Amino acid sequence: MLKNILLAGFFLITCASHGYSEVLLGWNTSGNLGTETTEASTTNFAGINSANLTLGSGVTAADNGNRFGGSNWFNTGNANPSTLANAIAGNDFIQFIVSPTAGNQFTVTSFDFIWDRSGTGPSSVALFSSVDSFTNSLGSVANLTSGGSSLTTFRSISINGISNVSTSTTFRLYGFGATGTGGTGGFDHATNSATTNNVILNGSISAVPEPTSMVLVGLIGVAGVVVRTRRRLAKMA
Repeated sequence: MLKNILLAGFFLITCASHGYSEVLLGWNTSGNLGTETTEASTTNFAGINSANLTLGSGVTAADNGNRFGGSNWFNTGNANPSTLANAIAGNDFIQFIVSPTAGNQFTVTSFDFIWDRSGTGPSSVALFSSVDSFTNSLGSVANLTSGGSSLTTFRSISINGISNVSTSTTFRLYGFGATGTGGTGGFDHATNSATTNNVILNGSISAVPEPTSMVLVGLIGVAGVVVRTRRRLAKMA
């Protein structure tokens, strides 16, 4: 009987908490004029609400086909090239908010994207989140080139430490390493392809554990103690 309780409890808890790696959110900037200030997601996995890419107040949308981004990544008074600290102070970022639906929680594993820039645009990016009030970088990519293969090369930032989150969470990708106010940069697409996402957030979704699951944990613990006590008494008999 006790063995059956243990097995049943383990099965229920595992089913409730297990998630599978998926594309949580995806965006496709193909067909953009470059002047857009918001970009709606084209893909959102079940359990995640759709989300918009938006520009930080320091970035100005600028004409550039198939791109979501802009200019003004470099501000007067910045170091040259601009630093991450400059970008944070100048609100030079692209942002999106991950919002799980009721009863769900998410874990993120990586952020993949295609980035292009002009010769004086941001050559580095760093990802932050509201989980720690944008204090620590989740990861960065440096030495981003301009044109050519940059339009077909996916960059990836592996993400650790953001797991089982059931509340809306904001992510900001700061751009820095720019050398001129007119320099442009952003998520880009080599071709006018309406079917291929060029900005992707990967991770998993799982159900928020129900209170009954916590009760099961307690029952399993009690059952385990009883089993061990019975075995100890049997050995003493």
